[in-house]
Amino acid sequence: MEARYHATRRVTRKAGSEEGVVTQRRQLVVFKVGTEEFAVDIMLTKEVVLMREIRPVPETEEYVEGVMNLRGSLVPVLDFRKRLRALKTTAHSDHRIIITHFDGRTAGLIVDGASEVIRITEEMVEPVPHLISEIGAGYIEGVLNLKDRFITLIDLRKALTGEIVAELDEVIKVLSTERTPIAPARAV
Repeated sequence: MEARYHATRRVTRKAGSEEGVVTQRRQLVVFKVGTEEFAVDIMLTKEVVLMREIRPVPETEEYVEGVMNLRGSLVPVLDFRKRLRALKTTAHSDHRIIITHFDGRTAGLIVDGASEVIRITEEMVEPVPHLISEIGAGYIEGVLNLKDRFITLIDLRKALTGEIVAELDEVIKVLSTERTPIAPARAV
């Protein structure tokens, strides 16, 4: 994979001296949930895939859709639209699964569509209004105001914590016990 953080150097001159300013640039994957646009850090994503068959896992939370086979590996899939409490969603054919990998876990997140990768600087991220933090949406890192678009920046580590990570661990545990081969029967 290519390097995903880029540093740019801007040099300003002050009375004959040079002062170098290094600005960190981040790349974000932009996706839709309903009519709203969101973005996550590309460093936590592996790829974006088309919707595919998802096998349900019994007795899991409603946001756990099940597991999918991704090139021979079973990956738990969460409906990120339910995590973000989306009211309206798009047609099934537009859905995508963002494959994420962080803290040693791989998971698929169902979204209504993934549209692009953008590069930003930290200066472009506007702070989260206090009201949003107070209503339990602490996973929102900030808001990007790009011309006529507002994109909500999501901190995946905060969005997928606590009970969600515990549920992911439980799904992985169930899968690992299901994959254990059964010993053949012996004649008596």
